[in-house]
Amino acid sequence: MAILLLSVFVLLVSTLTVHGATFANAVQKGTVTSHYIHEASGLCASRQHPNMLYTHNDSGDTHRIYAIDGSNGQRKALIWIDGAHSTDWEDIACGPCAGGSGNCVYIADTGGNAGGDANTIYRIREPDYLNGDMHVSIDSTLQFSWDQHDCETVMVDPNGEVYVVSKVSAGHHAKFVHLPKSAWGAHHHVYVNDGVYLSITTNAHDPVGGDISPAGNEILLKTYGRVNYWSVPDRNYAAHITHHPQVLPYHNERQGESVCWDVHGDGYYTLSEGANQPLWYYKRQSPKPVG
Repeated sequence: MAILLLSVFVLLVSTLTVHGATFANAVQKGTVTSHYIHEASGLCASRQHPNMLYTHNDSGDTHRIYAIDGSNGQRKALIWIDGAHSTDWEDIACGPCAGGSGNCVYIADTGGNAGGDANTIYRIREPDYLNGDMHVSIDSTLQFSWDQHDCETVMVDPNGEVYVVSKVSAGHHAKFVHLPKSAWGAHHHVYVNDGVYLSITTNAHDPVGGDISPAGNEILLKTYGRVNYWSVPDRNYAAHITHHPQVLPYHNERQGESVCWDVHGDGYYTLSEGANQPLWYYKRQSPKPVG
């Protein structure tokens, strides 16, 4: 009997090892000392420029994002987005442009701090170089309406499909919605209602950021005090995000609202709002999932 129980225990541990994702505790890569970046509300890894991350400030800044070095947190470029409006920018995502033609950055003007729901996603092409003060044009705009009142999470999969997650008050379930490609370039708000609700409830007012892995088979979702993780081998995000997540390592931050995978999916970064905040990195320890 003892041998049988031991065998069952070993089998269970092996199963957990295969299906669970393990990451090391936080390592500080540097400090974001740029006086321009004082309320970082989103983070994503450039697909075009090695070791570069994009971030932006929460409401109160203007129509610009920042490129920072993922190895030390130093600002490399300030990028003005000509033609964009900044009501309450809350998150940023990196991924392919429409039809897979190049690399794009997606900025979510979806927060409620300005007294209303802007619900606009701006898409820009990644610049060919990152250096100093620069300007880019909008590639396309997506405007949407839904039955939620706040949103601080935008995610993009390897096919350029865009997903948002609502920000809700304590005790409620956030909603996960796919935004249709047909809404890009429309001159009106497209109403979206189909979606699913997360299994977890929040203890605060969140979620506040998220990211789909570059391979498309993993999701990170940031709530205050936690980094939540889902393995999605079939890329059916709506089906998996309704399951209970795995909680990953997280170094407590002042007001951590940013999380993103690195460009290879070998680990993830977090960054808090506030001046002179540390840039934290969590390296993957288990093999990447297949799918």
